[in-house]
Amino acid sequence: MSKKSPEISVDDFLFANGMRVEDYFIEQTPVSEVLCYKNAAGRKFDLLIDDERLAAAAKARLRQLGVSVVKLG
Repeated sequence: MSKKSPEISVDDFLFANGMRVEDYFIEQTPVSEVLCYKNAAGRKFDLLIDDERLAAAAKARLRQLGVSVVKLG
């Protein structure tokens, strides 16, 4: 029997660790879209989210907040 993980709000997921809207960006290519962030040292990372609903909600919320979208390719 598997336990269902507790629901987490999108804002808690994105900002609970002190991250800001300015730390996030979305990279778009002709075939994909990746949520990314930069850490305090300025290093950039992909934010991999294994829950499709949470990932979609995070991208939607960040777009709503005006996150930058970087188009590649």
